[in-house]
Amino acid sequence: MRDLVAEYEAKESAEAICARDADQLECMIQGVEYKAQGYEKAQRWTDNSRSRLTTKSANELADAVLATGSLDWLRTAHGEKQSWRTP
Repeated sequence: MRDLVAEYEAKESAEAICARDADQLECMIQGVEYKAQGYEKAQRWTDNSRSRLTTKSANELADAVLATGSLDWLRTAHGEKQSWRTP
């Protein structure tokens, strides 16, 4: 287990890089969600997570999330037309 954690932290394999980017994306999306709920200080959380992404695909996903805001990016990805935002 220690070897796996070390690999993850060192970004020594494609799997470790992917897992690390997935973690950062998840944190960034949480920040976007919290900010949409009125917690303005979440912007720093979003920005920090965004800056830690390393792969092209993770950065493209982050761009899509940030361009649409809240969970609208997921709605669009699923081909849904109605916004998930509450009035």
